[in-house]
Amino acid sequence: MINCIAIDDEPKALQIINYHAQKIEVIHLIASFSNAKKSLQFLKQNRVDIVFLDINMPHLTGLDLLDELQVKPKIIFTTAYAEFALESYNYNAVDYLLKPFEFDRFSVAVNKAIKQIENEKHYNKFFFIKDGFKNFKINFDEILFIKGAGNYLDIQTINKVFSPRLTFAEIIHKLPSSNFIRVHQSFIINCNKIDKIENNQICIAIYKIPISNNYKESFFNFLNV
Repeated sequence: MINCIAIDDEPKALQIINYHAQKIEVIHLIASFSNAKKSLQFLKQNRVDIVFLDINMPHLTGLDLLDELQVKPKIIFTTAYAEFALESYNYNAVDYLLKPFEFDRFSVAVNKAIKQIENEKHYNKFFFIKDGFKNFKINFDEILFIKGAGNYLDIQTINKVFSPRLTFAEIIHKLPSSNFIRVHQSFIINCNKIDKIENNQICIAIYKIPISNNYKESFFNFLNV
């Protein structure tokens, strides 16, 4: 499932995006924000694949919001102002939807984003992390789970634990969304490694990872359970 959020100070615009998004099975609109500052905090703490983003908003514009993000999701701009189009592409936007837009145009933009995400997953089967003074290659399919540990992460693989200085937001955007999901404030798991789920715990090899109430619904939706 591809996770999306919508950010727009107009409630009507958020309703339209939600209505269109419900028609596309592979995307899941997990949150909507009329306050850009609140959305920024959410983006820094959660995995989001696609953002439907208005540009002209009070207090914090869409472009200013992107400047605050070290790791950026796929961006589909949604705005009533055509004059922002050229500047928006400096931010590597997937597409630019000029309000009001119909479902067919919305679908074209979403399919562009999905294609980019799928291409990246196809070609990227590993990533490198710095642990101490060395850079290590980690294959995605060797990761069991990732645990937050202050300013560091413990990446538990089949044979070893790596402890890079990374935030959850930084690691989340390195991982393919088809396999990895956050199940707790402190845990991301590889769904392919799940042995069983019982008593609000995920069993992976010899480890038991808690499922928190805040992430339970999205986790079971992800598994179609």
